[in-house]
Amino acid sequence: MLTKKTAERLIALADKYETKEFLLKDPSQFMHRYKDPVHQEIAAFLAANMAFGRRDQILSHTEAVLQTAGTDLYKWVQNKGYRKFFTKGDSSYYRMFTHNDFLLFFDTIRNFLEKSGTIGNHFKKIYTHPDKKDNYLTPLICNLFPENCHLIPHSKGTAAKRINMFLRWMVRDNSPVDLGLWKDWYSKKDLLIPLDTHVMQEAATLKLFQLTKSGNIPSASFKTDIQLTDLMNHVFPGDPCRADYALFGFGVDKDADS
Repeated sequence: MLTKKTAERLIALADKYETKEFLLKDPSQFMHRYKDPVHQEIAAFLAANMAFGRRDQILSHTEAVLQTAGTDLYKWVQNKGYRKFFTKGDSSYYRMFTHNDFLLFFDTIRNFLEKSGTIGNHFKKIYTHPDKKDNYLTPLICNLFPENCHLIPHSKGTAAKRINMFLRWMVRDNSPVDLGLWKDWYSKKDLLIPLDTHVMQEAATLKLFQLTKSGNIPSASFKTDIQLTDLMNHVFPGDPCRADYALFGFGVDKDADS
């Protein structure tokens, strides 16, 4: 249940944590290194889809790829420079993600660039096509990648946390963190909160949704995500994903008090 006191606290937490300082330990920092939106999109899509596990490991492994790529990410992808970096087949590069996963990931991105010039232009074509099969952009993006590319979630009903985080970066404007590159063709009111275990735990503590009959936190699913996002739209009208900063901040504040 959403109370006035909880709503006020969420707003205060979002104000506290949606700052430039947030970038220092977050994978969103990488996209801010580039000025050209083409490069920003590539860096952001890589960083977001590697955002799993320990934050220091996410940052170091993303850094290694981008350092190899150099300043011209578009050229690096177009010239298949990634094939000189990811050469160890089914061996792990980062956690369960193998070198082959990254090859499929970048091969698909390269195809987007060849067809549409930028990642954003390609996703826009898919989203605005009259025959699209989903009103949310996240499932449409997932379906563009081969199922054996494990960086991208394909299971039915997935919360797709990393894709939703990437979309938050690309769509939300007037933010020191999020870039708002796609605000002209995708509305931030249609974004879904990047839903992971941490966010679910904080939302449960704040009683933003009901526990299961057995008293457990519901699983992070597409359905649960829509429910939480719709609720947060009452707190942040037209911009429900701002709650991501608030729920993150709530977790940080709890750790500081413990």
